[in-house]
Amino acid sequence: MRRISKLGGYAIGVGAGIAAVVWLVKDRLLGPETVPVTPAEAPAFRVAPGPPTALQTTDDDLSQVKGIGPVYRARLEQSGITTFSALGSASAAEVAATAGVANEKAADWIRQAADLTAD
Repeated sequence: MRRISKLGGYAIGVGAGIAAVVWLVKDRLLGPETVPVTPAEAPAFRVAPGPPTALQTTDDDLSQVKGIGPVYRARLEQSGITTFSALGSASAAEVAATAGVANEKAADWIRQAADLTAD
């Protein structure tokens, strides 16, 4: 009885080994399964919107003011501040609220814009 169970264990082990090898090489033997995808069924990926990059073209480039980059420039332009004179005549509180910066930084931008308007 002991010999039969030992041979049965060997047979199960060998069978499991062969099954594992076949499972591992099945893609090489049969090739990977491919499902045709039509363009209408292609997956659509959701992408989180980034900062606004479409900027309006004006004579004054607000990014010439030190501290104003593309994001702050887009925020200011969306609120209607598109020129140096408009920025220079705006209040610090209005600019700070629009751009989301501190009043001191907004006051510095206004001073720089006034200097650029004077040139």
